[in-house]
Amino acid sequence: MAVLEIKGCIVSNDDKWLYDWVGWDATCPADAERAIAETAEGETLEVFINSGGGSVSAGQEIYSRLQGRENVQIEIQSIAGSAASIIAMAGKSKISPVGIVMIHNVAIRGASGDYHDMQKNAEILMELNTALAEAYMGKTGMTQEEVLELMDRETWLSARKCLELGFVDEIMEGNKEFTNSVWGMEMTEEMKNKIISEKAEADKREKMKQEILGNLYMYGV
Repeated sequence: MAVLEIKGCIVSNDDKWLYDWVGWDATCPADAERAIAETAEGETLEVFINSGGGSVSAGQEIYSRLQGRENVQIEIQSIAGSAASIIAMAGKSKISPVGIVMIHNVAIRGASGDYHDMQKNAEILMELNTALAEAYMGKTGMTQEEVLELMDRETWLSARKCLELGFVDEIMEGNKEFTNSVWGMEMTEEMKNKIISEKAEADKREKMKQEILGNLYMYGV
């Protein structure tokens, strides 16, 4: 069985190594691409979701890679929030009886500029909301107005509510074990820069070590 785990923060391909470096769970589009490539013909790709979301663009890309594939089976084990909820709309799905789906408006951080820039950012965010609403509409059959209203008030949906509104196809039954929700922690630029600096220092030490070992070998030590 091929497996794709959507865990922790959803991040870009370029940022994934930062999370790996500190041992944090994270998922990037390359993970989805790899899982799809490793899925044999006739085999089902099991997608397990346990994420509070993250990067909108990374979530869109993962959704686009999974959407429309008949061999994808999605399981929401704990939470499918924000960008992760978009991914949860990409195929046939089921949810744990204690699972949650959360949808909300798209947000940006660190906006700067004059009122023209702020107005432009507002227009962009509204267009992004409309774009992401398509995923929910395609899964549930709800109207754009209905979906945008749910997004606008940040809606948290229990398993039964998800089934009622069409966000999932079934609620899982039987004795299964599920991990606690991995909301995921998104790195700040300061944290990223610190990790990059630490890795550069570690690479420098490793290079020095190899040079010393090379010199010792040269002199027969």
